Amino acid sequence: MNSPGVIAITGLGSYLGRSLVKRLLRRSPEIRIVGMDRRRPFRLDPLVRFHTVDLTEPTSDSRVAEVLAEERAEVVVHTAFRSEPTADFETDHELETIGSLHVMNACAAAKVKRLIVTSSTMLYGPWPDNPNFLTEQHPLRGHPGSHSVSNRIQVESLLAKWRSRNPDTEVTVLRNCWIFGPTYTDHVARYFSRPLVPKLIGYDPLMQFVHEDDCMHALETATLHQHPGVFNVVGSGVLPLSTILRIAGKRILPMPPPILYRMANHPSQGQTGDPPEGFYDYLRYLWVADGQRGWDAFGEPVYTTREAWMSFVSTRRMRRYR
Repeated sequence: MNSPGVIAITGLGSYLGRSLVKRLLRRSPEIRIVGMDRRRPFRLDPLVRFHTVDLTEPTSDSRVAEVLAEERAEVVVHTAFRSEPTADFETDHELETIGSLHVMNACAAAKVKRLIVTSSTMLYGPWPDNPNFLTEQHPLRGHPGSHSVSNRIQVESLLAKWRSRNPDTEVTVLRNCWIFGPTYTDHVARYFSRPLVPKLIGYDPLMQFVHEDDCMHALETATLHQHPGVFNVVGSGVLPLSTILRIAGKRILPMPPPILYRMANHPSQGQTGDPPEGFYDYLRYLWVADGQRGWDAFGEPVYTTREAWMSFVSTRRMRRYR
């Protein structure tokens, strides 16, 4: 089975879910798409068969299995993850970790042939002893101050065990780095949209981005063709954080880590529930991933890290004049 006829997508309202639907419909009207989410997305294409599913419900695995069996889904693309963490730790865990386990159980019950799960290179964690380029075999050390990253590490651990018990289902994991582009928005993009950006004194790590189009190309290719295994999805090239900010014309506010962490503690706890280290350490230490395996599978990215960043910066500048 190489060209699936029925593709089911969880998290249809997410950026990755919505964008994948558009790309698949443009590619071929013959592909039947089944979407699942808590609520029907606004202006959903009528060609998509939608089912209401809440992965935080204890019995959602049976509901998802029923949908997959009824629709005869051959491929499941699991994108039902938070685009950014919230202060509701319990709900985040129920959705991301337990919800993913429900999807795995449903795939086993419905005998799905291929499962694609979106992940992140943030799972490697920002650590002073990281090598220059982290391969897919590097341990997922995450960050103790980021509950969303911890949830996703649990998902990959559960998925590895599930895969060994279900060898007939082909599993693909795509770990993308921070996504930038004209339309993608999350808490990282909003942080870098500020005219004044705090920077930790004494630290200037290399940064790595992937353009939204390259990210979606990898997801689309993994959906339509057989690429089992784990892949880093990253843009080519790296740039120091200071260079990135300078290219964008940002004003830099240099601050010692203890002072910045103390000042940012209250707003960070209120917005994400995490201490500031859960985000700012990713702007302090190295966590650059090796993209060769992903490039060999899905092709060289069209955009470099610099070009992905410039695409984001130029789009934000043009919005000021609208």
